[in-house]
Amino acid sequence: MNWLRAAAWTVFALDLVILAQTGYAALTGGGGGPTGQTLLRAFTMMLAAWLLGVGIALIVSSWRRSALGLWISLIFAALPLLWVGSSMLGLWQ
Repeated sequence: MNWLRAAAWTVFALDLVILAQTGYAALTGGGGGPTGQTLLRAFTMMLAAWLLGVGIALIVSSWRRSALGLWISLIFAALPLLWVGSSMLGLWQ
């Protein structure tokens, strides 16, 4: 179960890197015009709320040593990472 906990926390940490990058872009005016900036801010807020929920689930699952909770946290933490990764590769346009 230690490898599962490490994997879940690693994926969560990668999501925090994505959140930091989008937050920086939203604060510095990235995203193009006014519509792009609004969409970037909305995405950043949505990602922050998503990661807050995943973080809480991950903390509780680690504390209670729940394998099911860690799997759920890993899956839900991987979704934003996969979405951003596929967008970078141009799979969803």
